[in-house]
Amino acid sequence: MLIGIAGTLGAGKGTVVAYLKEKGFVHYSASGVLRELLRADGLEESRENMTVLADKLRSENPASPQHVLFEKYKKENPDKAILESIHSVGEAEFIKERGAILLGVDADLETRYERIKARGTSKDHVTFEEFEKIATHEEEGGGKHNIRAVLEMANYTITNNGTLEELHIQIEEILKKIGV
Repeated sequence: MLIGIAGTLGAGKGTVVAYLKEKGFVHYSASGVLRELLRADGLEESRENMTVLADKLRSENPASPQHVLFEKYKKENPDKAILESIHSVGEAEFIKERGAILLGVDADLETRYERIKARGTSKDHVTFEEFEKIATHEEEGGGKHNIRAVLEMANYTITNNGTLEELHIQIEEILKKIGV
């Protein structure tokens, strides 16, 4: 069972991943691949640098960085795995063509902003206006991203505007539907 996760900035992709990991899923992270590459080049692991690098990789291969994660998944061959996070149509097509289920995660813009502020990481220390600009870039096709188009391709979509318990209930409903 392979699940690809796509979602808007601050919608709760990481929380969904954490829950699925508790259910025995192995996690493969696109951000982790990008961080490794930035460190190797001596660059700061900022959101901007990660976006620029991801756009560069996608211009070379529309399925990148998901093809790298998929190769790791194939090599390790776990029963249940997550590829996180799908940002482009090319990536979504790549994983769906290989039998993955695409799970979308979304929430209202204001809710997402409050969540990223609460995370308190350096990459998330932005004003609402800056957050809105970054979110629009990722969601509406800025660079090689088009998360809204990817969400339209999702087999299932979670709207995460509620409590953690409500999120877990939505995840469980989807897991039952896909036979996990």
